[in-house]
Amino acid sequence: MKQSMYHLLLSILLISFGVLPTGCRSVDAISNEIVICLNGEPQTTDPQLACDTPSVRVVNAIFEGLVRLDEKGNPVPGAAESWEVSADKLTYTFYIREDAKWWNGADVTAHHFRDGWLRAIEPLLEYHEVSPMRHLLFCIEGALEYAQGKGTKEDVAILAVNEKTLSVKLKNPTPYFLELISNSVFMPLYTEFYEKQHINSSNITTYGQEAKTIMGNGPFKISSWDHYQEIVLEKNYSYWNFENIRLEKVNFKIITDNWTAFAAFKAGEIDVVDITNEIQKEELKNGKAFLGSYYSGHTLYISINNEDDILKNRNIRKALACSLDRKALVEEVAGNSSEEAYAFVNPVVKGVGGSFRRRAGDLFSDNDEEKAKSLLKTGLAQLDLDSLPKLTFIVDDRETSKRDAQAIQSMWKERLGIEVEIQVMPYEAMVERMEKKNYQLSLMMWAGDYNDALAYLDIFKSHNPYNMTFYSNEKFDRILDEAASQEDEKKRMDLLIEAEQILIEDMPVVPVYYLCLDYAINPKYKGLARGKTPIQDMDLYWTYIE
Repeated sequence: MKQSMYHLLLSILLISFGVLPTGCRSVDAISNEIVICLNGEPQTTDPQLACDTPSVRVVNAIFEGLVRLDEKGNPVPGAAESWEVSADKLTYTFYIREDAKWWNGADVTAHHFRDGWLRAIEPLLEYHEVSPMRHLLFCIEGALEYAQGKGTKEDVAILAVNEKTLSVKLKNPTPYFLELISNSVFMPLYTEFYEKQHINSSNITTYGQEAKTIMGNGPFKISSWDHYQEIVLEKNYSYWNFENIRLEKVNFKIITDNWTAFAAFKAGEIDVVDITNEIQKEELKNGKAFLGSYYSGHTLYISINNEDDILKNRNIRKALACSLDRKALVEEVAGNSSEEAYAFVNPVVKGVGGSFRRRAGDLFSDNDEEKAKSLLKTGLAQLDLDSLPKLTFIVDDRETSKRDAQAIQSMWKERLGIEVEIQVMPYEAMVERMEKKNYQLSLMMWAGDYNDALAYLDIFKSHNPYNMTFYSNEKFDRILDEAASQEDEKKRMDLLIEAEQILIEDMPVVPVYYLCLDYAINPKYKGLARGKTPIQDMDLYWTYIE
Protein backbone atom coordinates (compact mmCIF):
# COMPACT_ATOMS: atom_id res chain seq x y z
CA MET A 1 0.00 0.00 0.00
CA LYS A 2 2.99 2.29 0.44
CA GLN A 3 3.38 2.25 -3.31
CA SER A 4 0.21 4.27 -3.60
CA MET A 5 1.79 7.12 -1.71
CA TYR A 6 4.78 7.07 -4.04
CA HIS A 7 2.52 7.44 -7.02
CA LEU A 8 -0.03 9.73 -5.47
CA LEU A 9 2.32 12.29 -4.00
CA LEU A 10 4.82 12.17 -6.83
CA SER A 11 2.16 12.71 -9.45
CA ILE A 12 0.37 15.46 -7.57
CA LEU A 13 3.63 17.33 -6.95
CA LEU A 14 4.97 17.04 -10.50
CA ILE A 15 1.95 17.67 -12.69
CA SER A 16 1.35 20.93 -14.49
CA PHE A 17 -1.12 21.59 -17.21
CA GLY A 18 -1.94 23.88 -20.09
CA VAL A 19 -3.71 24.00 -23.41
CA LEU A 20 -1.72 23.69 -26.58
CA PRO A 21 -2.78 24.01 -30.20
CA THR A 22 -2.15 21.06 -32.49
CA GLY A 23 0.56 22.00 -34.93
CA CYS A 24 -0.18 25.45 -36.33
CA ARG A 25 -3.95 25.22 -36.08
CA SER A 26 -5.94 28.23 -34.98
CA VAL A 27 -7.89 27.41 -31.85
CA ASP A 28 -10.73 29.61 -33.12
CA ALA A 29 -10.90 27.63 -36.35
CA ILE A 30 -11.76 24.34 -34.65
CA SER A 31 -14.94 24.42 -32.59
CA ASN A 32 -15.53 22.39 -29.45
CA GLU A 33 -11.95 21.12 -29.14
CA ILE A 34 -9.54 21.58 -26.27
CA VAL A 35 -5.88 20.63 -26.04
CA ILE A 36 -4.61 20.06 -22.53
CA CYS A 37 -1.06 19.62 -21.32
CA LEU A 38 -0.02 16.65 -19.21
CA ASN A 39 3.44 16.93 -17.70
CA GLY A 40 4.03 13.20 -17.88
CA GLU A 41 3.03 10.00 -19.63
CA PRO A 42 0.00 8.37 -17.99
CA GLN A 43 1.09 5.13 -16.35
CA THR A 44 -2.19 3.46 -17.28
CA THR A 45 -5.81 4.04 -18.21
CA ASP A 46 -6.83 1.07 -16.05
CA PRO A 47 -9.11 2.64 -13.38
CA GLN A 48 -8.25 0.07 -10.73
CA LEU A 49 -4.53 0.91 -11.07
CA ALA A 50 -4.59 4.63 -11.90
CA CYS A 51 -3.25 6.93 -9.19
CA ASP A 52 -0.88 9.39 -10.88
CA THR A 53 -2.47 12.67 -11.98
CA PRO A 54 -2.04 12.19 -15.77
CA SER A 55 -3.65 8.75 -15.59
CA VAL A 56 -6.51 9.89 -13.38
CA ARG A 57 -7.25 12.89 -15.61
CA VAL A 58 -7.66 10.61 -18.60
CA VAL A 59 -9.56 7.91 -16.68
CA ASN A 60 -12.06 10.44 -15.33
CA ALA A 61 -12.81 11.53 -18.88
CA ILE A 62 -13.28 8.04 -20.34
CA PHE A 63 -14.97 6.27 -17.41
CA GLU A 64 -17.87 7.05 -15.11
CA GLY A 65 -18.58 5.63 -11.67
CA LEU A 66 -21.92 5.19 -9.97
CA VAL A 67 -21.71 8.85 -8.94
CA ARG A 68 -19.69 11.77 -10.19
CA LEU A 69 -18.83 15.07 -8.53
CA ASP A 70 -20.46 18.27 -9.72
CA GLU A 71 -18.66 21.59 -10.18
CA LYS A 72 -18.67 22.18 -6.42
CA GLY A 73 -17.45 18.70 -5.53
CA ASN A 74 -20.82 17.34 -4.43
CA PRO A 75 -21.84 13.78 -5.44
CA VAL A 76 -24.51 13.61 -8.14
CA PRO A 77 -25.88 10.69 -10.20
CA GLY A 78 -23.45 9.18 -12.69
CA ALA A 79 -23.91 5.70 -14.09
CA ALA A 80 -26.42 5.21 -11.28
CA GLU A 81 -29.54 7.30 -11.77
CA SER A 82 -30.49 6.98 -8.08
CA TRP A 83 -29.69 5.21 -4.83
CA GLU A 84 -31.14 4.41 -1.44
CA VAL A 85 -29.46 4.33 1.96
CA SER A 86 -30.73 2.12 4.77
CA ALA A 87 -31.88 3.59 8.08
CA ASP A 88 -28.71 2.37 9.81
CA LYS A 89 -26.61 4.01 7.06
CA LEU A 90 -24.81 0.75 6.34
CA THR A 91 -26.44 -0.48 3.12
CA TYR A 92 -26.38 1.48 -0.15
CA THR A 93 -28.50 0.29 -3.07
CA PHE A 94 -27.64 1.77 -6.47
CA TYR A 95 -29.94 1.69 -9.50
CA ILE A 96 -27.91 1.80 -12.70
CA ARG A 97 -29.29 3.67 -15.69
CA GLU A 98 -30.96 1.61 -18.38
CA ASP A 99 -29.10 3.69 -20.97
CA ALA A 100 -25.67 3.41 -19.29
CA LYS A 101 -23.49 1.97 -22.08
CA TRP A 102 -19.92 1.00 -22.85
CA TRP A 103 -18.24 2.61 -25.85
CA ASN A 104 -19.38 -0.27 -28.04
CA GLY A 105 -23.01 0.18 -27.01
CA ALA A 106 -23.17 -2.81 -24.63
CA ASP A 107 -25.05 -2.36 -21.36
CA VAL A 108 -23.19 -1.35 -18.21
CA THR A 109 -24.40 -3.72 -15.49
CA ALA A 110 -24.15 -4.15 -11.73
CA HIS A 111 -21.89 -7.14 -12.39
CA HIS A 112 -19.37 -4.85 -14.10
CA PHE A 113 -19.16 -2.66 -11.01
CA ARG A 114 -18.86 -5.66 -8.71
CA ASP A 115 -16.12 -7.16 -10.91
CA GLY A 116 -14.16 -3.89 -10.96
CA TRP A 117 -14.33 -3.39 -7.22
CA LEU A 118 -13.40 -6.99 -6.43
CA ARG A 119 -10.50 -6.86 -8.88
CA ALA A 120 -9.08 -3.91 -6.93
CA ILE A 121 -8.85 -5.98 -3.74
CA GLU A 122 -8.14 -9.47 -5.05
CA PRO A 123 -5.47 -11.17 -2.90
CA LEU A 124 -4.04 -13.58 -5.48
CA LEU A 125 -2.81 -11.23 -8.16
CA GLU A 126 -2.57 -12.39 -11.73
CA TYR A 127 -1.37 -10.26 -14.60
CA HIS A 128 -1.34 -6.91 -12.77
CA GLU A 129 0.19 -5.18 -9.75
CA VAL A 130 -1.55 -4.40 -6.47
CA SER A 131 -4.16 -1.67 -6.81
CA PRO A 132 -2.54 1.37 -5.14
CA MET A 133 -5.93 2.69 -4.05
CA ARG A 134 -7.37 -0.58 -2.78
CA HIS A 135 -7.52 0.71 0.79
CA LEU A 136 -10.42 2.96 -0.20
CA LEU A 137 -12.63 -0.14 -0.40
CA PHE A 138 -11.83 -1.35 3.10
CA CYS A 139 -14.89 0.42 4.52
CA ILE A 140 -16.95 -2.31 2.80
CA GLU A 141 -17.82 -5.36 4.89
CA GLY A 142 -15.44 -8.23 4.15
CA ALA A 143 -13.18 -6.22 1.80
CA LEU A 144 -10.13 -6.00 4.05
CA GLU A 145 -10.31 -9.66 5.00
CA TYR A 146 -10.56 -10.69 1.35
CA ALA A 147 -7.62 -8.46 0.38
CA GLN A 148 -5.54 -10.03 3.15
CA GLY A 149 -6.42 -13.56 2.02
CA LYS A 150 -8.42 -14.20 5.19
CA GLY A 151 -11.85 -14.20 3.54
CA THR A 152 -13.51 -15.20 0.30
CA LYS A 153 -14.90 -13.19 -2.58
CA GLU A 154 -18.39 -14.22 -1.48
CA ASP A 155 -17.77 -12.65 1.95
CA VAL A 156 -17.36 -9.20 0.42
CA ALA A 157 -20.66 -7.32 0.77
CA ILE A 158 -20.88 -6.17 -2.86
CA LEU A 159 -23.91 -7.81 -4.44
CA ALA A 160 -25.27 -7.58 -7.98
CA VAL A 161 -28.95 -8.00 -7.09
CA ASN A 162 -29.82 -8.01 -10.78
CA GLU A 163 -28.41 -6.57 -14.00
CA LYS A 164 -29.10 -2.98 -12.94
CA THR A 165 -29.07 -3.05 -9.13
CA LEU A 166 -25.95 -3.05 -6.95
CA SER A 167 -26.08 -3.44 -3.16
CA VAL A 168 -23.13 -2.51 -0.94
CA LYS A 169 -22.92 -3.00 2.84
CA LEU A 170 -20.41 -1.05 4.93
CA LYS A 171 -18.69 -2.05 8.17
CA ASN A 172 -19.57 1.28 9.79
CA PRO A 173 -21.56 4.35 8.74
CA THR A 174 -19.31 6.25 6.34
CA PRO A 175 -20.63 9.77 5.71
CA TYR A 176 -18.21 10.38 2.85
CA PHE A 177 -19.01 7.12 1.02
CA LEU A 178 -20.72 8.74 -1.98
CA GLU A 179 -17.78 11.08 -2.51
CA LEU A 180 -15.41 8.17 -2.01
CA ILE A 181 -16.88 6.10 -4.84
CA SER A 182 -16.26 8.89 -7.35
CA ASN A 183 -12.59 7.85 -7.21
CA SER A 184 -11.30 5.97 -10.24
CA VAL A 185 -10.71 2.70 -8.36
CA PHE A 186 -14.52 2.39 -8.10
CA MET A 187 -15.07 2.53 -11.87
CA PRO A 188 -16.66 -0.50 -13.58
CA LEU A 189 -14.76 -3.26 -15.37
CA TYR A 190 -16.07 -4.46 -18.74
CA THR A 191 -15.22 -8.04 -17.87
CA GLU A 192 -15.97 -9.48 -21.30
CA PHE A 193 -13.47 -7.04 -22.87
CA TYR A 194 -10.87 -7.31 -20.10
CA GLU A 195 -10.63 -11.09 -20.37
CA LYS A 196 -9.75 -10.83 -24.07
CA GLN A 197 -6.64 -8.69 -23.48
CA HIS A 198 -3.43 -10.64 -24.02
CA ILE A 199 -0.65 -11.05 -21.46
CA ASN A 200 2.74 -9.58 -22.40
CA SER A 201 6.18 -11.14 -21.97
CA SER A 202 6.37 -9.83 -18.38
CA ASN A 203 3.17 -11.71 -17.54
CA ILE A 204 1.28 -8.41 -17.22
CA THR A 205 -2.01 -7.66 -18.95
CA THR A 206 -1.98 -5.03 -21.69
CA TYR A 207 -5.32 -3.73 -20.39
CA GLY A 208 -5.13 0.04 -20.15
CA GLN A 209 -1.74 0.30 -21.88
CA GLU A 210 -2.87 1.17 -25.40
CA ALA A 211 -5.78 2.98 -27.05
CA LYS A 212 -7.23 -0.32 -28.24
CA THR A 213 -6.81 -2.20 -24.95
CA ILE A 214 -9.24 -0.18 -22.85
CA MET A 215 -13.03 0.07 -22.93
CA GLY A 216 -14.77 2.83 -20.99
CA ASN A 217 -18.26 4.07 -20.26
CA GLY A 218 -17.60 7.80 -19.83
CA PRO A 219 -18.36 10.90 -21.91
CA PHE A 220 -15.20 10.52 -24.01
CA LYS A 221 -13.36 7.62 -25.63
CA ILE A 222 -9.76 7.22 -26.74
CA SER A 223 -9.20 7.57 -30.46
CA SER A 224 -5.38 7.42 -30.40
CA TRP A 225 -2.44 7.21 -27.98
CA ASP A 226 1.03 8.17 -29.18
CA HIS A 227 3.10 7.35 -26.12
CA TYR A 228 5.00 10.26 -24.55
CA GLN A 229 3.47 12.55 -27.17
CA GLU A 230 -0.31 12.74 -26.88
CA ILE A 231 -3.59 11.00 -26.10
CA VAL A 232 -6.54 12.06 -28.20
CA LEU A 233 -10.12 11.61 -26.99
CA GLU A 234 -13.34 12.08 -28.88
CA LYS A 235 -16.91 12.47 -27.72
CA ASN A 236 -18.62 9.17 -26.88
CA TYR A 237 -22.02 9.14 -28.56
CA SER A 238 -22.96 5.98 -26.65
CA TYR A 239 -22.77 7.92 -23.38
CA TRP A 240 -26.18 8.37 -21.75
CA ASN A 241 -25.80 12.17 -21.47
CA PHE A 242 -23.90 12.81 -24.72
CA GLU A 243 -26.27 15.60 -25.76
CA ASN A 244 -25.01 17.76 -22.90
CA ILE A 245 -21.31 17.13 -23.52
CA ARG A 246 -20.13 20.21 -25.42
CA LEU A 247 -16.61 19.21 -26.39
CA GLU A 248 -16.13 17.03 -29.46
CA LYS A 249 -12.43 16.39 -28.98
CA VAL A 250 -9.85 16.46 -26.19
CA ASN A 251 -6.16 16.34 -27.01
CA PHE A 252 -3.87 15.61 -24.06
CA LYS A 253 -0.42 16.83 -25.10
CA ILE A 254 2.49 15.60 -23.01
CA ILE A 255 4.85 18.53 -22.33
CA THR A 256 7.22 18.74 -19.42
CA ASP A 257 8.55 22.24 -18.81
CA ASN A 258 6.41 24.90 -17.14
CA TRP A 259 8.50 27.82 -18.39
CA THR A 260 8.18 26.59 -21.96
CA ALA A 261 4.43 26.36 -21.48
CA PHE A 262 4.35 29.83 -19.95
CA ALA A 263 6.20 31.31 -22.93
CA ALA A 264 3.74 29.61 -25.27
CA PHE A 265 0.83 30.98 -23.24
CA LYS A 266 2.15 34.52 -23.61
CA ALA A 267 2.51 33.91 -27.35
CA GLY A 268 -1.14 32.89 -27.55
CA GLU A 269 -0.38 29.26 -28.34
CA ILE A 270 -1.56 27.78 -25.02
CA ASP A 271 -4.88 28.40 -23.31
CA VAL A 272 -4.24 27.20 -19.76
CA VAL A 273 -0.97 27.34 -17.83
CA ASP A 274 0.22 26.88 -14.26
CA ILE A 275 1.53 30.01 -12.58
CA THR A 276 4.35 28.79 -10.37
CA ASN A 277 5.90 32.04 -9.17
CA GLU A 278 5.33 35.75 -8.66
CA ILE A 279 7.35 36.67 -11.77
CA GLN A 280 4.91 34.84 -14.04
CA LYS A 281 1.89 36.32 -12.27
CA GLU A 282 3.28 39.84 -12.57
CA GLU A 283 3.89 39.43 -16.30
CA LEU A 284 0.25 38.51 -16.89
CA LYS A 285 -1.43 41.09 -14.65
CA ASN A 286 -2.21 43.57 -17.40
CA GLY A 287 -3.08 41.05 -20.09
CA LYS A 288 -6.41 39.55 -21.12
CA ALA A 289 -5.87 36.22 -19.42
CA PHE A 290 -8.05 35.27 -16.47
CA LEU A 291 -5.89 34.61 -13.41
CA GLY A 292 -7.45 32.02 -11.14
CA SER A 293 -6.52 29.99 -8.10
CA TYR A 294 -7.90 27.10 -6.09
CA TYR A 295 -6.96 25.19 -2.97
CA SER A 296 -5.83 21.76 -4.05
CA GLY A 297 -6.33 20.02 -0.71
CA HIS A 298 -2.58 19.58 -0.17
CA THR A 299 -0.89 20.36 3.13
CA LEU A 300 2.85 21.04 2.91
CA TYR A 301 4.57 19.82 6.04
CA ILE A 302 7.88 18.79 7.52
CA SER A 303 7.88 15.09 8.36
CA ILE A 304 9.93 14.26 11.45
CA ASN A 305 11.42 10.89 12.33
CA ASN A 306 9.97 10.52 15.83
CA GLU A 307 12.35 7.64 16.61
CA ASP A 308 15.44 9.78 15.99
CA ASP A 309 17.59 10.18 19.12
CA ILE A 310 17.20 13.98 19.02
CA LEU A 311 13.82 14.53 17.39
CA LYS A 312 12.02 12.04 19.61
CA ASN A 313 11.85 14.97 22.03
CA ARG A 314 8.50 16.76 21.70
CA ASN A 315 9.78 20.14 22.89
CA ILE A 316 12.44 20.23 20.19
CA ARG A 317 9.84 19.37 17.55
CA LYS A 318 7.58 22.15 18.86
CA ALA A 319 10.50 24.60 18.83
CA LEU A 320 11.04 23.86 15.14
CA ALA A 321 7.34 24.47 14.50
CA CYS A 322 6.78 27.76 16.30
CA SER A 323 10.05 29.37 15.16
CA LEU A 324 8.90 29.56 11.53
CA ASP A 325 7.33 32.67 10.00
CA ARG A 326 4.68 31.09 7.78
CA LYS A 327 3.33 34.40 6.54
CA ALA A 328 6.75 35.25 5.14
CA LEU A 329 7.09 31.76 3.66
CA VAL A 330 3.82 32.15 1.78
CA GLU A 331 4.10 35.78 0.70
CA GLU A 332 7.82 36.20 0.12
CA VAL A 333 8.97 32.68 -0.77
CA ALA A 334 6.08 30.78 -2.35
CA GLY A 335 4.69 33.99 -3.83
CA ASN A 336 1.21 32.59 -4.40
CA SER A 337 -2.18 32.45 -2.70
CA SER A 338 -1.33 29.59 -0.35
CA GLU A 339 -2.44 29.86 3.29
CA GLU A 340 -0.35 29.48 6.43
CA ALA A 341 -1.00 26.15 8.19
CA TYR A 342 -1.55 26.16 11.96
CA ALA A 343 -2.98 22.63 11.98
CA PHE A 344 -2.81 19.64 9.62
CA VAL A 345 -6.30 19.06 8.19
CA ASN A 346 -6.70 21.17 5.05
CA PRO A 347 -9.31 23.99 4.89
CA VAL A 348 -11.03 22.38 1.89
CA VAL A 349 -12.21 19.51 4.10
CA LYS A 350 -15.89 19.52 4.92
CA GLY A 351 -17.30 19.28 8.42
CA VAL A 352 -20.72 19.36 10.04
CA GLY A 353 -22.30 22.70 9.16
CA GLY A 354 -19.30 23.99 7.24
CA SER A 355 -15.54 23.66 6.97
CA PHE A 356 -13.78 21.34 9.41
CA ARG A 357 -10.96 23.86 9.75
CA ARG A 358 -13.32 26.71 10.62
CA ARG A 359 -14.83 24.61 13.40
CA ALA A 360 -11.52 23.21 14.68
CA GLY A 361 -9.62 26.51 14.43
CA ASP A 362 -5.89 27.15 14.52
CA LEU A 363 -4.05 24.86 16.93
CA PHE A 364 -0.75 26.67 17.44
CA SER A 365 0.96 29.99 16.76
CA ASP A 366 4.25 30.75 15.05
CA ASN A 367 6.86 33.44 14.52
CA ASP A 368 7.55 33.38 18.27
CA GLU A 369 11.31 33.38 18.67
CA GLU A 370 11.32 33.58 22.47
CA LYS A 371 8.90 30.68 22.90
CA ALA A 372 10.85 28.61 20.37
CA LYS A 373 14.13 29.25 22.23
CA SER A 374 12.50 28.29 25.52
CA LEU A 375 11.14 25.04 24.07
CA LEU A 376 14.53 24.24 22.56
CA LYS A 377 16.29 24.90 25.87
CA THR A 378 13.85 22.61 27.70
CA GLY A 379 14.25 19.88 25.11
CA LEU A 380 18.04 20.01 25.23
CA ALA A 381 17.98 19.78 29.02
CA GLN A 382 15.71 16.73 28.83
CA LEU A 383 18.22 15.10 26.48
CA ASP A 384 21.17 16.23 28.63
CA LEU A 385 22.63 18.20 25.71
CA ASP A 386 24.27 21.64 25.65
CA SER A 387 23.47 22.28 22.00
CA LEU A 388 21.68 20.69 19.11
CA PRO A 389 23.81 18.64 16.68
CA LYS A 390 23.52 19.42 12.98
CA LEU A 391 20.26 18.10 11.53
CA THR A 392 19.70 16.68 8.04
CA PHE A 393 16.73 17.82 5.97
CA ILE A 394 15.97 15.68 2.90
CA VAL A 395 13.93 17.15 0.04
CA ASP A 396 13.02 16.11 -3.48
CA ASP A 397 14.72 17.76 -6.43
CA ARG A 398 11.91 20.06 -7.55
CA GLU A 399 12.78 23.76 -7.56
CA THR A 400 9.86 24.63 -5.28
CA SER A 401 10.95 22.04 -2.72
CA LYS A 402 14.51 23.32 -2.68
CA ARG A 403 13.25 26.91 -2.44
CA ASP A 404 11.00 26.21 0.54
CA ALA A 405 13.61 24.08 2.32
CA GLN A 406 16.26 26.79 2.00
CA ALA A 407 13.91 29.39 3.48
CA ILE A 408 13.06 27.09 6.40
CA GLN A 409 16.74 26.30 6.92
CA SER A 410 17.52 30.02 7.07
CA MET A 411 14.78 30.70 9.64
CA TRP A 412 15.98 27.91 11.92
CA LYS A 413 19.56 29.19 11.69
CA GLU A 414 18.61 32.81 12.30
CA ARG A 415 16.08 32.24 15.10
CA LEU A 416 17.38 29.15 16.91
CA GLY A 417 21.02 28.93 15.83
CA ILE A 418 20.37 25.44 14.44
CA GLU A 419 22.62 24.07 11.71
CA VAL A 420 20.62 22.14 9.11
CA GLU A 421 22.08 20.36 6.10
CA ILE A 422 19.74 20.09 3.11
CA GLN A 423 20.14 16.91 1.07
CA VAL A 424 18.45 16.97 -2.35
CA MET A 425 17.46 13.74 -4.11
CA PRO A 426 14.82 12.24 -6.43
CA TYR A 427 11.45 11.79 -4.77
CA GLU A 428 11.58 7.98 -4.88
CA ALA A 429 14.98 7.97 -3.15
CA MET A 430 13.67 10.31 -0.47
CA VAL A 431 10.68 8.10 0.32
CA GLU A 432 12.91 5.01 0.37
CA ARG A 433 15.10 6.63 3.01
CA MET A 434 12.05 7.58 5.04
CA GLU A 435 10.72 4.03 4.91
CA LYS A 436 14.01 2.76 6.31
CA LYS A 437 13.95 5.39 9.10
CA ASN A 438 17.15 6.78 7.60
CA TYR A 439 16.26 10.44 7.95
CA GLN A 440 15.58 13.22 10.46
CA LEU A 441 13.53 15.84 8.61
CA SER A 442 11.80 15.67 5.23
CA LEU A 443 9.67 18.13 3.26
CA MET A 444 6.46 16.40 2.24
CA MET A 445 2.97 17.08 0.98
CA TRP A 446 -0.26 15.23 1.70
CA ALA A 447 -3.78 15.33 0.31
CA GLY A 448 -6.65 13.11 1.37
CA ASP A 449 -8.11 10.51 -0.98
CA TYR A 450 -11.58 11.69 0.04
CA ASN A 451 -13.06 14.84 1.55
CA ASP A 452 -12.99 14.02 5.24
CA ALA A 453 -10.69 14.87 8.15
CA LEU A 454 -10.07 11.16 8.69
CA ALA A 455 -8.20 11.05 5.37
CA TYR A 456 -5.64 13.47 6.86
CA LEU A 457 -5.43 12.14 10.41
CA ASP A 458 -5.52 8.40 9.79
CA ILE A 459 -2.05 8.43 8.22
CA PHE A 460 -0.57 9.07 11.67
CA LYS A 461 -2.09 6.00 13.32
CA SER A 462 0.52 3.71 14.82
CA HIS A 463 0.40 0.96 12.21
CA ASN A 464 -0.63 2.91 9.13
CA PRO A 465 1.92 2.18 6.36
CA TYR A 466 1.79 5.87 5.37
CA ASN A 467 3.03 6.87 8.84
CA MET A 468 6.68 7.49 8.09
CA THR A 469 7.03 9.74 11.12
CA PHE A 470 6.81 6.53 13.20
CA TYR A 471 4.66 8.47 15.64
CA SER A 472 2.56 6.40 18.03
CA ASN A 473 -0.07 7.55 20.52
CA GLU A 474 -2.59 5.05 21.89
CA LYS A 475 -5.16 7.71 22.75
CA PHE A 476 -4.93 9.21 19.26
CA ASP A 477 -5.41 5.75 17.72
CA ARG A 478 -8.36 4.98 19.98
CA ILE A 479 -10.17 8.23 19.20
CA LEU A 480 -9.79 7.68 15.45
CA ASP A 481 -11.18 4.15 15.83
CA GLU A 482 -14.11 5.62 17.75
CA ALA A 483 -14.69 8.22 15.05
CA ALA A 484 -14.68 5.55 12.34
CA SER A 485 -17.60 3.74 13.98
CA GLN A 486 -19.50 6.77 15.34
CA GLU A 487 -22.94 7.12 13.73
CA ASP A 488 -23.71 10.61 15.02
CA GLU A 489 -21.99 13.04 12.64
CA LYS A 490 -21.57 15.82 15.21
CA LYS A 491 -20.03 13.45 17.78
CA ARG A 492 -17.83 12.03 15.03
CA MET A 493 -16.57 15.49 14.12
CA ASP A 494 -15.88 16.29 17.78
CA LEU A 495 -13.76 13.14 17.99
CA LEU A 496 -11.79 14.10 14.88
CA ILE A 497 -11.21 17.59 16.28
CA GLU A 498 -9.92 16.05 19.51
CA ALA A 499 -7.63 13.71 17.56
CA GLU A 500 -6.09 16.59 15.63
CA GLN A 501 -5.53 18.50 18.87
CA ILE A 502 -3.59 15.52 20.25
CA LEU A 503 -1.58 15.32 17.04
CA ILE A 504 -0.57 18.97 17.10
CA GLU A 505 0.18 18.87 20.83
CA ASP A 506 2.67 16.08 20.09
CA MET A 507 3.84 17.77 16.85
CA PRO A 508 5.16 14.66 15.06
CA VAL A 509 5.07 16.79 11.91
CA VAL A 510 5.37 20.53 11.33
CA PRO A 511 2.55 21.92 9.14
CA VAL A 512 3.85 24.70 6.88
CA TYR A 513 1.15 25.87 4.46
CA TYR A 514 -1.98 24.80 2.62
CA LEU A 515 -1.19 24.78 -1.08
CA CYS A 516 -3.11 27.06 -3.39
CA LEU A 517 -2.50 26.60 -7.12
CA ASP A 518 -2.49 29.64 -9.37
CA TYR A 519 -3.22 29.36 -13.07
CA ALA A 520 -3.99 31.48 -16.12
CA ILE A 521 -6.65 30.59 -18.66
CA ASN A 522 -7.83 31.99 -21.97
CA PRO A 523 -11.20 33.51 -21.01
CA LYS A 524 -13.04 31.93 -23.94
CA TYR A 525 -12.92 28.54 -22.19
CA LYS A 526 -15.82 28.15 -19.79
CA GLY A 527 -16.93 25.45 -17.39
CA LEU A 528 -13.56 23.81 -16.74
CA ALA A 529 -13.93 22.53 -13.17
CA ARG A 530 -10.77 22.77 -11.11
CA GLY A 531 -9.78 21.31 -7.76
CA LYS A 532 -12.96 19.44 -6.81
CA THR A 533 -10.77 16.95 -4.97
CA PRO A 534 -6.99 16.46 -4.76
CA ILE A 535 -7.32 13.39 -6.97
CA GLN A 536 -9.82 14.81 -9.46
CA ASP A 537 -8.17 18.16 -10.04
CA MET A 538 -9.70 18.79 -13.48
CA ASP A 539 -13.06 17.85 -14.98
CA LEU A 540 -13.98 18.47 -18.62
CA TYR A 541 -17.62 17.44 -18.24
CA TRP A 542 -19.03 20.98 -18.45
CA THR A 543 -16.31 22.58 -20.57
CA TYR A 544 -17.13 24.53 -23.71
CA ILE A 545 -15.72 27.32 -25.87
CA GLU A 546 -17.63 30.59 -25.81
